[in-house]
Amino acid sequence: MVQNKTDSNNKTENTHKGHRTRMREGFFLRGFDGLADHEVLEMLLYFVIPQRDTNKIAHELIDYYGSFSAVLKADRASLTKHKYITDNAACLINMILPLYKRYLENLSLLEPNYTDTESLVEFLRSKYSITENECVYALCFDPQHHLIACRKLNEGDISSSMFDLRKLASVVLETKATSVIISHNHPHGVTLPSREDVAVTESAYKLLRSLKVELSDHIIVSETSFNSMVKMPRFAHIFYGLDPLFPDDEDD
Repeated sequence: MVQNKTDSNNKTENTHKGHRTRMREGFFLRGFDGLADHEVLEMLLYFVIPQRDTNKIAHELIDYYGSFSAVLKADRASLTKHKYITDNAACLINMILPLYKRYLENLSLLEPNYTDTESLVEFLRSKYSITENECVYALCFDPQHHLIACRKLNEGDISSSMFDLRKLASVVLETKATSVIISHNHPHGVTLPSREDVAVTESAYKLLRSLKVELSDHIIVSETSFNSMVKMPRFAHIFYGLDPLFPDDEDD
């Protein structure tokens, strides 16, 4: 019996029926493991090219540009020369590398294991560089000393009100931090702790101790210098709940 054209078309449709669903479910189970580059690109194109064979389109793009990575680097003008690559499709393709770059940048801020104060200060300077005001940050760490949150607590004149301790408590409880470093900047001055700095550090220590959270340091930063209060003999006692070594010393 000779198969008519309609039967042939139905057979082709049945072969491809559910293909996208199977590919999607496979991704949820295994990620991209076991998939060829053209299959990864095929899946990406699902979102901007409905009801067409994106496997064939992916093959054509990779053959034209020479590699999967070259497709991701191709510009809009070049991509849209393909019959089925619209502006939306080109935009999605062009977003992949910048999106990954943003992910890496964000990851480097959220999950570093700071091994020295200097590397932490460089991170803080990136925060203070966008303002000329005094700002206070709480840096929250997990038990492995990975930075899990960096939250601004206050911006303004430190002598009037450095920050609301209730806000510090809220941040710590939200992030489930086990240790905290507080930091603020002196935009136009030296980084020696003032009376207000010392008083706030003592208050923060008492608050965090009541929450069973360690106050690891209070770092004061300027454009050219910094001071770590825990490393300064005059103030180190604050972080251990001890009496001061220099009880008669007064700030200038």
